[in-house]
Amino acid sequence: MSFKFCPECGAALEPRARFCGSCGKPVGQGGGAPAALPLAGIVSLVALLVLGGGFWLYFRLAPEGPRPLKPGERAPGIMASAPPGAGAGRGAAHPPFELPEDIKTYMADLQKEADASPGDAKKWKTLSGVYYRASRLDRSYIDRAKAAFEHLVELDENDLDGLRGLGNIAYDQQDRKTAISYYERYLARAPADAEVRTDLGTMYYEEKQPERAIAEYQRVLATSPSFYQAYFNLAVVHDAAGDREAAHAALEKARDLSTAPAVKKRIEDLLEVARTQELSLPAAAERLAGPAATSPPGAPAAGQKNATVPADSFQGAVEQLFRGHRIAGPKVVAIQWPEPGKARVLMANFPMDQMPEVMKTGYLGKMAKGVEEARARFDVDGPVVVELVDQATGKVMATVDPSQSPS
Repeated sequence: MSFKFCPECGAALEPRARFCGSCGKPVGQGGGAPAALPLAGIVSLVALLVLGGGFWLYFRLAPEGPRPLKPGERAPGIMASAPPGAGAGRGAAHPPFELPEDIKTYMADLQKEADASPGDAKKWKTLSGVYYRASRLDRSYIDRAKAAFEHLVELDENDLDGLRGLGNIAYDQQDRKTAISYYERYLARAPADAEVRTDLGTMYYEEKQPERAIAEYQRVLATSPSFYQAYFNLAVVHDAAGDREAAHAALEKARDLSTAPAVKKRIEDLLEVARTQELSLPAAAERLAGPAATSPPGAPAAGQKNATVPADSFQGAVEQLFRGHRIAGPKVVAIQWPEPGKARVLMANFPMDQMPEVMKTGYLGKMAKGVEEARARFDVDGPVVVELVDQATGKVMATVDPSQSPS
């Protein structure tokens, strides 16, 4: 089976990729993926996952305590695929989503089928997988996912999907000891699973057992030497122990093994800041995420409004429009006004070229309509253009021109 998008986090996949570049999930090898959703459901759910933040789940370094979130969750900062592991950090929760009705209907039908066949492991595997993915967007589904995984383990105490699913839920909820127990049971039967073993290393690390974490990462690399996420996480543990030379060497390996240019750049930036400013990795990550790194001179930090733009003005209305969007708004780093009728909206980690075309067109159309309404309300003469700019590269990703169709 091959996927255009990762079935776990929704990120776009590179051609012939064996692992997702965002969450580290193995892809294209069949296995326990849930049964196909109806076509409309696939478009809706994948689009929501993509827009919801499945792109930058790697980079989180946090001081004491926080654990990485699982695929689909969104948080600031930096660390790798299972941070060590599969996510980004305890922080901002995933923006709330109302799942499409066809998805809800599909899940309700799956539940009825499973309830009618309590001994059919295949139906319960499908149900648990769909519920777990839905929980990435709507946390109210996590208890249903857990119950379905538990039923699988009741049917077979060695069921791999059930053990892994329960381990992932415990990981999400910071129940580290429970996560370790399920992951160890899973790995006793599937010892070559690089992603789960990396997540196990994460749990050991956060349980103050760095030696065991290092051992797990090294076991991953012994069998899966191209799994760069394990190198990244190894760097984190070495850095925490004060061995910056080993940490930087591991980061170099992670950078060299990554096939995603954006990931390479992020790791390279982290290395450069850590070395040139003689900072620990968490401090370097904070420096990279700070206002000086993410905003141009004179621009506000992420989430702050430019104090020079009156709220009751055309420019203020446009800023409110873009910052207020429930999905794209949190990605807005700064808004510049080089001309009275021209805005540059700097966005972080929002690669529009990876959005499904239907979602991209819908978003740009909604923004164009909002800009036109603001122009009419404030009686603005002359052309108005809003450029959506990738903050990291300076590339114009799209242009909102209310006088034309969205481009």
